[in-house]
Amino acid sequence: MNFTQLFGTSFPTIQTERIRLRKLKPEDAPTLYNYYSNENVYRYLDWNGPESIEKSNDVINIWNEGYEKGWIIRFAIADKVSDEVIGTIFLSEFVGRRAEMGYELSEEYWHSGIMSEAVNEVLSIGFNQLGLVRIQAIVAEENIASRSLLTKFHFKEEGYLRQYECHSVTGECRDMLIYSLVQKG
Repeated sequence: MNFTQLFGTSFPTIQTERIRLRKLKPEDAPTLYNYYSNENVYRYLDWNGPESIEKSNDVINIWNEGYEKGWIIRFAIADKVSDEVIGTIFLSEFVGRRAEMGYELSEEYWHSGIMSEAVNEVLSIGFNQLGLVRIQAIVAEENIASRSLLTKFHFKEEGYLRQYECHSVTGECRDMLIYSLVQKG
């Protein structure tokens, strides 16, 4: 995916009622590290998050380089007033006209509608600006909140992926569910 062809030389920034979706910056590393350090945040991910503030900065650089190389567009979810990063949301795994969406949010902001605002905007970018026809998400069966969020946006559960995701730290593999949303029209 050639993002600079679509968005020009600057990373897209989107504002909603309460959040700003923007490029991650090196100064976001401490906040990113802090919320990823919460087991409740990384419980359903395939990694435990960055191991230090320095590693958080490395991860930010990798994600930003991924944008330049066209394999991921990962937005910081920032509080609109303070500009503090409270989560991230991304599209990646671009194949043809499909992509995968993923996200995580600081626990203090769970059940507040923040992630719904972010998902709404990323779906719009995916379908309307990137020209995708399918966006999928792979979630742990026990991640009820994420499954509910996807269902709210009319994603359909498509199947059960046995021993699909193996954790990068523990090596434990677990079953996952795949959901998809297909652009109508």
